[in-house]
Amino acid sequence: MTVLSTKHSAACTGLVIAALACSPGAAAHPHVWSEMRADIMLDEQSRATGIHVEWIFDQGYTEAAIEGMDADKDGVYTAAELQPVVDENIKALKEFRYFTFAKSNGKDIPYADVTEYGQRINDQGRLSMIFVVPFAAPIDLKTANFNYKIYDPDFFIAFDYIKGETVSAIGKLPKGCKINVGTVAFDESIEQTRQELADKPVDWQPEQPQDFGSLFAQPVSVSCEPAAS
Repeated sequence: MTVLSTKHSAACTGLVIAALACSPGAAAHPHVWSEMRADIMLDEQSRATGIHVEWIFDQGYTEAAIEGMDADKDGVYTAAELQPVVDENIKALKEFRYFTFAKSNGKDIPYADVTEYGQRINDQGRLSMIFVVPFAAPIDLKTANFNYKIYDPDFFIAFDYIKGETVSAIGKLPKGCKINVGTVAFDESIEQTRQELADKPVDWQPEQPQDFGSLFAQPVSVSCEPAAS
């Protein structure tokens, strides 16, 4: 079974993507690529209640992750057969805020435990992991400065929104509010960091914890028109 990398090890154990990490081809950060969706969930009062996330992994990771998971050898990977992988991933990702970094008024939004999740093989034969990150309490988008990014802090996994798609609201946004998807701000220092990371082997660890992934993550925010006086 192959699970998402959250802590990396030269011995290719623990939560390492073993099949990729021990491969001669895995020689630069990032090592795994994922297209994604990350939509805002709203309640009947148009308050944000969580983020609905889908990660669609590259073919290389898909093949490594599902190896040996076809229990009945029929060539079809069912949700039940893939469940052990997603169970391990969700458990491991909790420590890292599920790679979903949402803030309200500049502070981390507390999360409840992720209980809605699953995996499937999509029409392109790629592994899709779907889960809901629920907020511990709803966020009033009309009064809060709300924003989030999806990323792996180590930049072991690169996440990018599906080309041609946008972030959506699941539910009804408050009147006068809109979702904004920002661009990645590249400057000379960020580009230099990307080049330095590209030279790092799979088992590399920085001397001090770094938040590399945030440099390459598109920010999502909600802006609302001021209420009429």
